[in-house]
Amino acid sequence: MPCEGLIDADILFDCDNSPVGGLETDVLLFNEADIDLDAITYDAANKDIVTNFQLLSGKTGFLLEGVKQINSASSELVKKEFSSDKHKHVFNGVVLNVSAANKKQINSMAEGTKYVAMIDRKYKGAANVEAFLILGLVSGLELLTATWNSNENDGTLQFSLESTENYE
Repeated sequence: MPCEGLIDADILFDCDNSPVGGLETDVLLFNEADIDLDAITYDAANKDIVTNFQLLSGKTGFLLEGVKQINSASSELVKKEFSSDKHKHVFNGVVLNVSAANKKQINSMAEGTKYVAMIDRKYKGAANVEAFLILGLVSGLELLTATWNSNENDGTLQFSLESTENYE
């Protein structure tokens, strides 16, 4: 069946669940290779809803602790000439303590593997069904920037995980 790209439902505003910007403080990061992609299931009526997320046996996610609204996430449409349009995912994170152990983790992330970020939004929707988003699940995110400056942002280290260009 070809992709028709037709709108098939109203886009409504829920007065009881109005928008709220921002993320909860903590984020989970996963090595893409640790995710059991065969066990992931999606809602039959909406492919944007993950109904089962599972890691391979013995694998775990890793906590990025945050405060206030220092971490952020975004998604933007990328128009494709020869295939279906895609979405670029970006997770901007902050390492609060630039310790040797935390720098080691960032340096390991720079080695070129891919990651997935699970974020908990401030906006939860009715019955909390809109709370979590998974960034990079289909094609992973790469560490593209990691910046530390002793005189900026209280000496924290900012980094970004982003969809690889042309592989959104």
